[in-house]
Amino acid sequence: MDEKVNSRITRKSIGGTVYVVESMVSDAAKETAYEKLKRLILTGAKSRENISNSSDLYQQIHSTSSK
Repeated sequence: MDEKVNSRITRKSIGGTVYVVESMVSDAAKETAYEKLKRLILTGAKSRENISNSSDLYQQIHSTSSK
């Protein structure tokens, strides 16, 4: 049972369903959960921006409207 010293169990009920999440701390982690989540959000936002810019360009190139 010493393996679970750094673990936490969280139970959350959403819409009649109970979700159970077990989280563990890693001694080998290079970043905190906060830092990782922030990095993932910023990376996702940048990717969405690139996709948005690409789709705008696609619409301009393949537009069927006459000017």
